[in-house]
Amino acid sequence: MSDLMRIALSGLVANQAAMNTTGHNIAGAGVEGFSRQRVELGAQAPQYFPGGYVGRGVDIVDIQRTVDDFITRQLRTDTWVYNSAQSFRFYSEQIDSVLSDPAVGLSGRLDTFFSAFQTASGDPTWIPSRQVVIGEAKSLSQSFNNLYDRLGQLNSAVNTQLDSLANEVDSLAKNIAGLNLKIQAAIGAGGGSSPNDFLDQRDQSLLKLSEIVDITTVNDGNSVNVLLGKGQALVVGGVANEVSTVAGKFDPSRRDLAVSVNGQARIVSGEASGGKAGGLLQFRTRVLDQAFNQIGRVAIGVSGQINDQHALGVDLDGDLGGLFFSDLNAGLAPSLRARPAGDNDPASTGVITVNIDDVSALSTSSYQLDVLSGGAWRLYRNLDESVVASGSALSDPLVSVDGFTLDLNLPTGNFLPGDSYLIEPTRAGARDIASSITRPEDIALAQPVTAIPANGNLGKGKVALGNVFDTSLPLFTTTPRQLAPPLMVRFSDANTYDVLDNSDPANPVDLVPPLGGLSFTPGVTNTLFSTDPAAADYFGFQLSISGNPEAGDAFTIGYNLAGKSDNRNAVALGKLQIADILANGSATFQSAYGQLVGFVGTETRQARVDSDAGKVLVTQTKAARDEMSGVNLDEEATNLVRYQQAYNATAQVIAVARSLIDTLLKATS
Repeated sequence: MSDLMRIALSGLVANQAAMNTTGHNIAGAGVEGFSRQRVELGAQAPQYFPGGYVGRGVDIVDIQRTVDDFITRQLRTDTWVYNSAQSFRFYSEQIDSVLSDPAVGLSGRLDTFFSAFQTASGDPTWIPSRQVVIGEAKSLSQSFNNLYDRLGQLNSAVNTQLDSLANEVDSLAKNIAGLNLKIQAAIGAGGGSSPNDFLDQRDQSLLKLSEIVDITTVNDGNSVNVLLGKGQALVVGGVANEVSTVAGKFDPSRRDLAVSVNGQARIVSGEASGGKAGGLLQFRTRVLDQAFNQIGRVAIGVSGQINDQHALGVDLDGDLGGLFFSDLNAGLAPSLRARPAGDNDPASTGVITVNIDDVSALSTSSYQLDVLSGGAWRLYRNLDESVVASGSALSDPLVSVDGFTLDLNLPTGNFLPGDSYLIEPTRAGARDIASSITRPEDIALAQPVTAIPANGNLGKGKVALGNVFDTSLPLFTTTPRQLAPPLMVRFSDANTYDVLDNSDPANPVDLVPPLGGLSFTPGVTNTLFSTDPAAADYFGFQLSISGNPEAGDAFTIGYNLAGKSDNRNAVALGKLQIADILANGSATFQSAYGQLVGFVGTETRQARVDSDAGKVLVTQTKAARDEMSGVNLDEEATNLVRYQQAYNATAQVIAVARSLIDTLLKATS
């Protein structure tokens, strides 16, 4: 009878455990990350009786989670892929909406700015039209400044979000490390049985972690080690390395993700490509930095080209044109384009300056200058990771590349091997642009040179002024508001002419050195004077003479002091709108801006596609996980009834066993 009682008790305990587990499943159905559990039963060793083995009841072998490790890992992977795309999409859509908004974007402002020059060219003496030019210049500058500020706000938002995500990662990593310790202790105390709820909590923490960063897990006994991105240890057993944000290597206003190992913070921004943090960092590198650089290049292009062309004209007072926009290379701008790395040797005090030389050759890349041993240096273009310049000593001559000049003629003692500098020629261009013109009279809409036939010419030669391209020569600057000296082109015969000093119109004399015997082809248009600064006939401008001049014919060239109705420089300024200036002469200002709008739009559309596809994959994998591990309340209710019936039946076995024992005791008493 005792054997029957023992069998009944084992069944009672087993079914009670099954009912408790089923009840736990029902209670945990709404808990995020809960995995359905089941009781595994096994028959006890049977007892031999004559005639065969008789069972002795059951034991609880284990209480297991219903999980599939492959699905669990796949869900984590799909989660960080989706969240990366979603984070990238969220921020890129903000830039896309700003750039494509007609009220905020630059395309319309560029149109109205250049249209103001075209209007002013209709009557260059009319002050109101000149005033409109000044207003549009200020408005355009402000638009550039506002766009820079909007991008700066996005950069600040990225920093704030990265700070928050780093705190979450740090908290989750510590939680996972703590769960590793709890699981190991529970398994030891339970004789090897799995603490299922702790395992669920750890898996859920790993899933939440994968929403923020891309991770790899490695089983180490009963613990799970967690690697971030490309292999940086985040959790090792019961130890979690601290995660935080630190000031960027080159820019203190730019936060980077860092992991501290043995007290040393190591920047891992370049290693995290997945999750919300990875998407955020990719957005900053691929879109935000490019937006800064491309808008900055347009701003530098506009200000530089307008300044250059404006300097080739004369204003209503007869003065050569001054700065229309702020000087690209004035003040602190050249030194602010180079940033020393935060980890440079404290003894290194060198300052590098970056001057803009040729706006048409500027790229949209940043650069990195590395100081090597022995004073050698190397300059990398970050956009394509190529070496664009190098030298054996910091006393090398000035280095010009991609439209800017890097001044390395600095004391070598100020630089030490291992120093690095970030070179950003265009990033702050939209911030720095400002209108410099305040008086309408100061707008140089006329050209500074006139050319007219001398009285008494016998031939049929006609003169026309061509391009003016250099007013920095002594010819223009020695004596204000006049050429020094004024010039005369005089034909010695129909095929030859001389260029003379016409300071005394009654007695023109040779230049010093003389410039004579120059050839002329009658009957066609001849362009006079060279564009080569090294040539003897380089005067900073050209003119053309056509027809058939005769011997003795002359054409006088002087300063355009009375040219108030001259609109030639206004026309030239207006034509800059349609000139292919940027990107090595392949893009106008507006098309370069349009390329940025198109680039951001393409990145945003691709992010939407990636995000939508990632969401589908996460949904599918989560459904597979729920199918495997989720709680089906109908099924659990059925199990509960089944276990209850088994429990009641087992209780009946106990009752029968007790009855038999009572009967036996009465029979023997």
